[in-house]
Amino acid sequence: MGRLLAAGVLLMTLGGCGMVAVPTDDDGRGASRNGDASARRTDDHATGRRAGSGEIEPGVLKGRVVDAEGGPVAGALIAADNQMVYNSNLIVPTDADGFYRVETPGSFTFHATGTVTRRLDGREYVMDLEPDDDNPYAGPEGAIRNFTWRLAGTKPGDRGHYGGAVLFYLNAADPGNPEVFLEDEKVTLTLTPQGPLIDGSTGRTITARAERTPDGSGLPSVPIGRYRITASYEDRQLRVRSRGDEEYAREVVADFTSVMTGIYRIELELSL
Repeated sequence: MGRLLAAGVLLMTLGGCGMVAVPTDDDGRGASRNGDASARRTDDHATGRRAGSGEIEPGVLKGRVVDAEGGPVAGALIAADNQMVYNSNLIVPTDADGFYRVETPGSFTFHATGTVTRRLDGREYVMDLEPDDDNPYAGPEGAIRNFTWRLAGTKPGDRGHYGGAVLFYLNAADPGNPEVFLEDEKVTLTLTPQGPLIDGSTGRTITARAERTPDGSGLPSVPIGRYRITASYEDRQLRVRSRGDEEYAREVVADFTSVMTGIYRIELELSL
């Protein structure tokens, strides 16, 4: 680990920008390039097990990643972003117990972020982690930054939501009353999980009124998973289809799809 990080600092110094990533093996832990690298990694993990509740070490960023239930998250990627040199990051994975440790030497200011990548139903999802402290820190001083993998909820600083968004386009015509236009906020969506959620947990049925968001009407913060979806307008059943499909039905089964890295949506069309 020490040699990899030293090489990363050298590349940042000489190249001015770039990314230094520690390679990972299949279980998300740092892959060794030789025998003694494996021993160094073991020592780092032993120290890292105390990181979440330990003391700050000069020149070291450390911490732990857990899920919403407090369990360890292995294979998450933590990036220490050098705030003085664009796109110059030191990236390390969490170990099997969710701990990580990375040296941040030099007179630089760093900002720590984290992501976790998982596959579900043949699709890959990259999800942001919630930091317990989102402030930059001086590299020589060191810092502890712990993260939580949240399936839903509002991100700090009003920067959007965790999870995915279920959005719809409502045909505002009411066949029973041509003079009335349907209102998005009177739509209720019911989402029933069809299998485990992205973290392997058992989801729950979500029934909620739609909200208007900057991206459209719907539910802005839904745990990633596969859902059977129905919709109603006040007490009237709505027909539903995935956006772009030809036929409406009483329900659809849908997966979240990627709009861009880290942003996932299910897009629907609704009609009476």
